Amino acid sequence: NRLARELHDSVGHALSAVTLQAGAARRVLDRDPEFVRQALTAIEETTRRTVGELDAVLGLLRQDTDGSDGLAGPGLDALGGLLARCGVPVRYTADGDPGAVPGPVSAEAYRIVQEGLSNALRHGVPGAPVRLRLGVGPRELTIVLDS
Repeated sequence: NRLARELHDSVGHALSAVTLQAGAARRVLDRDPEFVRQALTAIEETTRRTVGELDAVLGLLRQDTDGSDGLAGPGLDALGGLLARCGVPVRYTADGDPGAVPGPVSAEAYRIVQEGLSNALRHGVPGAPVRLRLGVGPRELTIVLDS
């Protein structure tokens, strides 16, 4: 079900990031107050954004008047914000123009990257950088995410 995937991708990723940020802040609470401030800011921004996404998805459940699933969501143009608040260091490169990717494909690509980052948070080496490369061609989009 598309709504279940949407909720899993957006809310699940956000909760993983918040959990890791909170745990890291707790471990250095007495030693690094600046890190704790940054972690709390990231938690605040992530939860605020996620509540907005959750409201949007729940709004779709309340009214779907045009027959579309309406779940385009953020696209590759919002990738910078996702990478900044995802909770892991990311080395990002793009071959081609991500802005040239059509809207529905761009939204799906964003969700794929979001899910990959969520998996890196859950299963990767803590603090290890993640590499993300987008390859944009005339008829294809390649996403490579590894750690």
